[in-house]
Amino acid sequence: MSRRTTPKEKAKKRAQPKTAAKKRASSKAPRKKSAEQYSTRLAVASLRPVPVYDFEAGGLHGCIRLADPGRGIEFSGCLDGKALPGPCREVLSLRHYLARGQGGLLIPRKQAECKGEAGKKAVVYRYGQSPDWSISATARYDLLAEGGLDVTFAFTLVEGLKGFEVGIETLAPKMQRDTYVHTGGRWAHATAGPRLQRFYPRNMGAAELIADGRWNGLRMVGIGLSVEPQGYDYPMVVMWEPNTSWALAYMALTEECSSVWINGAERAVGLGLVGADVKAKSTATCRVRALLCQAEQLDDVIPYYREFVREARTTRKR
Repeated sequence: MSRRTTPKEKAKKRAQPKTAAKKRASSKAPRKKSAEQYSTRLAVASLRPVPVYDFEAGGLHGCIRLADPGRGIEFSGCLDGKALPGPCREVLSLRHYLARGQGGLLIPRKQAECKGEAGKKAVVYRYGQSPDWSISATARYDLLAEGGLDVTFAFTLVEGLKGFEVGIETLAPKMQRDTYVHTGGRWAHATAGPRLQRFYPRNMGAAELIADGRWNGLRMVGIGLSVEPQGYDYPMVVMWEPNTSWALAYMALTEECSSVWINGAERAVGLGLVGADVKAKSTATCRVRALLCQAEQLDDVIPYYREFVREARTTRKR
């Protein structure tokens, strides 16, 4: 006759599976990695602040990205029902350094350290020197109450450069068919195919700068260069659609603008600033305006340009 199991023995038997399960779990537990193993296999987690500021300026609205100076300021649309022709991004951003036979395409945005500061009505970007270009630069973007912004660029050179030129560009989200330049006494459609950059120089001397090898970087990737022999009458590029009453104009001073261009490859409009020999330890200052102005026809933009010239030259003389 078998012996009856006591309550104490039953309790002991019920506890055995739990003990075994615990042991199996502990036997499969992963071994702890050393501090050295973690440091080589795990990426450091970090968060990068990305300050974005919205702005409104006389009917234009857009945004400023201080954490991405290469993009700078962006026009995203228009208020009060104004039809903005082709909202633009990277508005008048600093992109190229050029000199006699020496091209520095995209050097400021790819090699130079840049820091941005935003105030209530202006944003300032400060560019340091790059390994190949001993130039420091400041770009101050002031919002205009009438619609747009003024940009003041200052370039300080450690070493002198022959034919020093700076490329300032604005990118459009699509090909601009209604872009105009005043050349040969009239307004002309300024167009460029997807493998072409078309230049309108200030004069013959500025045209020679374009052909001295500084733009060879574009030629090497299959982009052709076309120079309009008559050049520009006004250092200005205008985006205007006949069925609207508004135009978006980019303008500079003749003495500070060596050429204007249309880059079909990047869907960009650009201005070449300075375009002259610059001595060592000197600073070249240029002023550019992006303006949303009322224009029933293209000639309506010219008075706005003349007002800009008057203001810029008056300010410079102070």
